[in-house]
Amino acid sequence: MMIIGSLLLTAILVFIGLDGTFLTKKYDSVWSDKYIGELENEQYKMIAYGIRAASSHNTQPWRVKLISTDTIELYADMDKALNVVDGDYKQLMMSQGTFIESYKQGALKYGYGVEVTYSVPNFDETMPLIATIKVHKEANMDTVDAISSATYDAEYSEGDYDLRKTLDEVFAEHPGFNYTMIESNADVEKLEGVLLEGTSIESKDEAATKELLDVFRWTEWEKNEYRYGLSLNTMPGILKPFIQPIMKLSSNDWEAFGESGITQFKDRLDKQIKYILIKSDNPGSLEYLYSGQIYQRLIFEVSDYDLRPAMQALENFEAMKSLNMQFQQEYGNDGEVVWIIGLQEKTGKKANSNPRHFIEDIIIQ
Repeated sequence: MMIIGSLLLTAILVFIGLDGTFLTKKYDSVWSDKYIGELENEQYKMIAYGIRAASSHNTQPWRVKLISTDTIELYADMDKALNVVDGDYKQLMMSQGTFIESYKQGALKYGYGVEVTYSVPNFDETMPLIATIKVHKEANMDTVDAISSATYDAEYSEGDYDLRKTLDEVFAEHPGFNYTMIESNADVEKLEGVLLEGTSIESKDEAATKELLDVFRWTEWEKNEYRYGLSLNTMPGILKPFIQPIMKLSSNDWEAFGESGITQFKDRLDKQIKYILIKSDNPGSLEYLYSGQIYQRLIFEVSDYDLRPAMQALENFEAMKSLNMQFQQEYGNDGEVVWIIGLQEKTGKKANSNPRHFIEDIIIQ
């Protein structure tokens, strides 16, 4: 028994060492109000709120240049671009929009109004300019508690809630955009069939799957090192020290990774009860950015549901083009669909926080 016990203890210690279980989880620092409170000025604090924004595959493709105490420039980090699944940079631009909206919410917290001047990006540049953002103190502005989330990390709040009223109010601020709600059982089932087909196409495409493997962070060591990318967020904490290293060791098998992705997506679909399709007429780069602002705003405003984007059917790489075209023909009669958002009821439990960059990771020196 002593020998067996010693072997088990040794195995546990090996897994803990491979995973980095007892490391200080620096990668989730930006989620801490203490981290933001200790930053040296309010501009840094507002940028930190921006970093909390949702982003495509948690790539956080943001770089920020400090121009003055009241002005910053936002750039796209093209080193984070996913050239297979997002070769037209739609999702990259959406991520710029989520940053801007989350930054604005941080500015509100400190009593600032925000003026954004948008630029049309040149994607041939390493860091194309996206926007110039200027803040100004507002007299008698009521500050707010700015809580940002990465897709489904929002705080829980209870009470009666009119989802459609909130959607109408948000979309009224964005002319040129509209939405469709998918909520009957038959319509939800039909849409989920398309979403599952898109996930299957992506997961069985070698180039697409390997690209996503490239931004997957399997262990606590990797999360601390990179502070961006995909990770196993829904797994019970007690299992992580064992499952994460095992998954890391088998991560070279792109086909197994793809099959796992399909299985996890099926589980997710079981929890989603309705969908919002965000639409725009003839969207270009800036419209995709604006749609990112809409999505991030909905994260702040929608309190009864967790919002989960499902973008696979909208991707435009070769294997997905046919499904993409069929999807737009089916659902895009009153505007091109730019976001597919699944809604699932909140459980009251706070999800594990996704890895996030530090301020110094995105500031251009």
